[in-house]
Amino acid sequence: MESEKIIHTPTPLVEIKEKLFEEKGLKVYIKKDYLTHDQISGNKYRKLKYNLSKARNTGKTELLTFGGAYSNHLYAFAAACKLFNFRGMAIIRGEELNENSSPTLQFADSCDINLVFVNRTDYRNKHLLSHFYGENSFVIPEGGTNEDCLPGMSEMVDEILKEINPDYICCAAGTGGTAAGILSNRNFNGKVVVIPVLKNGDFIKDEISHLGVRTHRASLKIHYHFGGYAKENPDLIKFMLDFESKHTIPLDQVYTGKLFFGVYDLIQKDQFKPGSTLVIYHSGGLQGRKKSLP
Repeated sequence: MESEKIIHTPTPLVEIKEKLFEEKGLKVYIKKDYLTHDQISGNKYRKLKYNLSKARNTGKTELLTFGGAYSNHLYAFAAACKLFNFRGMAIIRGEELNENSSPTLQFADSCDINLVFVNRTDYRNKHLLSHFYGENSFVIPEGGTNEDCLPGMSEMVDEILKEINPDYICCAAGTGGTAAGILSNRNFNGKVVVIPVLKNGDFIKDEISHLGVRTHRASLKIHYHFGGYAKENPDLIKFMLDFESKHTIPLDQVYTGKLFFGVYDLIQKDQFKPGSTLVIYHSGGLQGRKKSLP
């Protein structure tokens, strides 16, 4: 597969040690999937992998997707189009492209992605937008989440299982595709702790079910959104900086910071059985990290 020529897999699985883990009788590992590629990182590569392959195999040269102004998926989509010679179009919710636009939009523009801006009401009707703008395009949904994203995420789990057999895999969630892909792996029998990064994250279970994946092993923890998508507060930033100083593993405030904060809080609250092994899935997206952070 052409993507594998530039993508670095398998990504490292490393154990991190802290007094807290020792006190609670836990082993904690991090799957450092942000190391797949500088621009197509972690779960965004995993979810795009078989979508891009299917597009190529069906003779499609144009790709269409959806996203907000700070979408990690949009960033990876733009890079993939440029690297793998697809023409790309992205329908963007809201913000216009200008000198004050988000770095994600500016990057997508630099990759020659055709950016179409629509208001939030029109954005909800993605089926109509897909037909109007991308009748001849291969459509990849918002967040890269569809049935074609599942096998790429499942391959990530197989990489983990070649080294350890964890009791839990913990992941952040925006659309549910990452969690669905982990749960779809038939070799993993443990539980998946899912931390939505946006308000009212209960809908994630429905999204997983819509992809044909059973949710009985998924445990949603919906109270770590810090006010909503791309929102943060000083407690989250302090946690991120403290963690990074201990382990030299970078986090972002949109996804991985909330995930790691949530997992540490759940450990402190004895939500994991002593003797358990946890894997925290670092899904990448570090280009979304605030530039003002040290």
